Order: sequence, then C-alpha cells, then structure tokens
Amino acid sequence: MSQDTSPVPSAPELAGKKALLDAFDTVLKTQAAEREAERAAAAALRNRGASRLLMVLCTTIVVFLAVYLYVERPEWVFPAPPPPESQAVREASLRIMMANAAQHLDRFRHQTGRWPASLEEAGAHGPGVFYERTATGYRLQGQSGPVRLRLDSSEPLARFVGNSFDIISRRPK
Repeated sequence: MSQDTSPVPSAPELAGKKALLDAFDTVLKTQAAEREAERAAAAALRNRGASRLLMVLCTTIVVFLAVYLYVERPEWVFPAPPPPESQAVREASLRIMMANAAQHLDRFRHQTGRWPASLEEAGAHGPGVFYERTATGYRLQGQSGPVRLRLDSSEPLARFVGNSFDIISRRPK
C-alpha cells in the first residue's frame, strides 16, 4: 500500500485557485453570452430581410390590384348604374305618390272632421307633392323632373291612378 504524500494546499492557495476558477467561469459565461447575442443579431437580420421581402411583395400586390381596379373598373366592384326611369314610369310613380297623399288627407278628414293644415299633419310623405286647401276640399300638385300633375279632391282616385301600377310593374329592372 502506498501512502499519498501530496501536501495539502494551504488556505491562501485554495483562495487563489478559487479566484482563478471563478475568473475562468466568468470568461466562459461572457463568451457564451456574446455568442448568443451574435446568433440573435444574425437571426434578427435574417428575419428583417424576410419581412422586408414580404412587405415588398405585399405592397406590389396591393399596387397591382389598385391599378387593375382603377383601369378596368370591373362590374363586381363598380356595378353599372340603373338605367334612368322613363317619362311614363316617372309619371306613374308620381300619380301613385299623389294618390297615397290624397288617401291620407281623406282619412284625416274622416277622423277629425277637418282638413289638415299640411301634408305632414295628415301623415303623408312624398317629395315633390304640394298641398293646397280650396273652398270645396284640396288640390295636390306634384312634380318629378319634367312631369307635373294636379289632383283635385273632386276627382276620383281610381281614374287619376289609371294603369300606373301596371306601368311600374313592367319597368325594366
């Protein structure tokens, strides 16, 4: 059996070795942190390049689409405006609107016993229809573009309306 004759290190030697080990450990940790920071910077640079490419690609697509829509004006985005109403359809619509106002006026008179002061008081609505009281009843005047009509309270509504509903139902869609 052999005996170990190595001397036991003294306390100052141990402290020096410990400081040396701590310094070595600190250097290794610092180098690892630097390598990790370099890897993160390289990854960020790669990601920035990829996002720039993606941004350029998306911008190109949006610009191309905007130019296409501006130049071609496809119907699925810009529907064609409806055809203008014919003179007959305008007149038929105005006749129905005025007959509706006349019904409101008659209903108001039957409920209250007097003629209303305005169409709004009778609950009638309609742009271009004007109400005027007369000695025997009322007179409605209507205008829709170049079409002008007049309805007196003495005139039967069925005759005034005529075939207006048929004209409107046959108009082109």
